[in-house]
This record gives sequence, structure tokens and C-alpha cells, in this order.
Amino acid sequence: MTSITSSCNCGLSIFSFSVPDELLPLPTDLCHCNISRRISGALCTTYVDIPLKTGDPEPDLDSLTAYASSDILTRYFCPTCGTHLYLKYNSNGHLSVSTGSLDRTDGVVKFKGHMWISDTKDGSASDLIPSIDFTPLKRWAKEALSSPEIPLGWKNPEPNLPPSSTEKLRAHCHCNGVSFYISRPNTVSCAATSPFPDLLVPYHSSTSPANPTNTPWWLPTPTQYLSGTCACTSCRRSSGFEITWWAFVPAANISLSDGSPFTRYFGTQTAYRSADHCVRTFCSVCGCTVFWDGDERPSIVDVAMGLLDAPEGARAEKWVKWCDTRVSFAELGRAGGLVKGLEEGLRRYGVERDENEVSM
Repeated sequence: MTSITSSCNCGLSIFSFSVPDELLPLPTDLCHCNISRRISGALCTTYVDIPLKTGDPEPDLDSLTAYASSDILTRYFCPTCGTHLYLKYNSNGHLSVSTGSLDRTDGVVKFKGHMWISDTKDGSASDLIPSIDFTPLKRWAKEALSSPEIPLGWKNPEPNLPPSSTEKLRAHCHCNGVSFYISRPNTVSCAATSPFPDLLVPYHSSTSPANPTNTPWWLPTPTQYLSGTCACTSCRRSSGFEITWWAFVPAANISLSDGSPFTRYFGTQTAYRSADHCVRTFCSVCGCTVFWDGDERPSIVDVAMGLLDAPEGARAEKWVKWCDTRVSFAELGRAGGLVKGLEEGLRRYGVERDENEVSM
């Protein structure tokens, strides 16, 4: 038997269970459905079933916030730090646990494929993680094993309209308790100030992240914001998932649904200081990660990519340009195969994207 522990970031919820060694690793597919994105803020989520027998202890769900995201299951997340922890299925009451909340992943979890890709319109993160440990991942249109497979690079065609300076992009969580708009980059966007993030200048290196000339690294093109991925311990434990997906947006380019300027914090958000230097926010109703807000750069906010409602698809490529050179804090990532697969996939994606831009 192997003992595994699930916990949230603040420690309110801790639960240990045992898995027979012959059942390991526990299989899972990365889910890209609209609900998963809207309740997590991530581009995809992963859970594994907890193999409990009759009479086995169960996690204390009463201490967590319950959210019925569909008539199929109820989700449970920590009301203090926002970590998504469990799914409870209505049909038979069985429980699944988020893989990022586990005390280990390698040897315990096996990522087998991608499912519900058809909800994404553009393939979303399935194109960024095509394989793990050199093994191609299965790609399912909807449910794994019971729906058609979708090829790498699949897209649901959308009208190719040029960006407009007055255009706004809606962002919202699943319950719509948090809803706001992002405007296109403009002259005000360049007035933001920030040191370089770990995504561009690794924290665990000898290079200083200082940005004395205030290079606007958050604006890779005149019409796009920089977006990136993070595998740090704090992001993983605060979300419940191995990878978090962020867009770096100046606060001046965010407005509330009623048109008023960005303010900290609106709607149904709950704030949690996950470290001395930063605050994370999540929806208190559905648990969706919303913002990462660093004290050292108050004029720029990290926006969870799963909130964005871009017509072209979940990757929102007409609004953001993905950093393809690094997964932030990859050296801290526990799911080594998954993080490495993402790094390799991002490099391939970046080469193909740049080639397509040159040929246009």
C-alpha cells in the first residue's frame, strides 16, 4: 500500500488515503471542458479517483465550499485559500481528488490524454502538451474513450477579423460572480512598471530581474499581452493543479462590467496572501482563480487565462502571445514528465507560430 496525502495551500483541509500498489499509477486525462476552465482559471484540470472501500475514512467536505457545477457532480474547494480539492459524483457518491493537491505526482499519477478538446475552439493546452515522456497523448473530442479523436492542430474556424483599438475582451468565472473586461494595449499600457518576472529572468539564477529602463516586457506586440505558464509550488497548491496559466495585463486596461476602472477587489472575490509579497484572489462561490497580485508591481495584474472569453478559442491568441522559451519555476514542478512535456510542446508551438507569422 502507498499512502498519499491531499491538502490545500493554507492547511485547512488535509486528508490521507492509501492506494494498493497494483493500482498505481492512477490514470487521468487533462480535461479542457468549458466548466473546468471557468471553475479553475486554468486551461485544463486533472483529478484521479480515490479508491475508497466501504468504511474507509473520507475527507471532511463540511469544512469546504461546495459548488454544483453541473447535475453530474459537486466540486469542493477551500474557502480560505481557494484550492480545488475534490469532486463528488451524484450517481454513486464516489470521490476524485485534484492531482495538484497531492503530496506527490510522479509514480502516483499517469497523464494519459486530453479530453473535451472540442469545447476549446482552438485545441487550447492540448496543442502545448502533445506528449509526455515521448509518448503521444490521446486527444478526445469529448469524453475519453467514447468520443472521436481530434488531430493535433485542430481548430474550429472563426472569422479572421483584424484587432480593433476599441475592442474589449470579457473575462468571467463559471458562476459570473467575477466579471470584467480587458481592453487592447494602448499608450497607458506602457506606463505600467515592473521588474522582469521569473518567466523571463529565472529567479534561481545569477541574473538580476531589475528593469531600470522599464522595458514593457508585458507587451510582446502592439496588440497582445504576454501570457505564460507556471509550475511553482505556491501556484500548484493554491489552484490544485500542476500548471497555472497567466496573462500579464496592466490594471489600467481592466475595467469592471459596469465600465468603472479596475479596483481591488470586486464581485465575489476572496483574497488570500499566499506569500509575503503577493495576494491571490478566487471566486468565493465557484472557486475560480482570478488574479495573482504582486506587491512589487501593483500596476500589472496576472489574470487567469481560463477566465478569458476570446471568440477564437481558449488560448486567446489574438489577445495574448504565449512565452515559448520557459515554464516559470519549472525547476519546482513536481509532475516532471508533464512539465517537461509542456516545455517541449511550447518550443514546438513557438516555432510553428513564428513560421506562420512570417508566411502571412
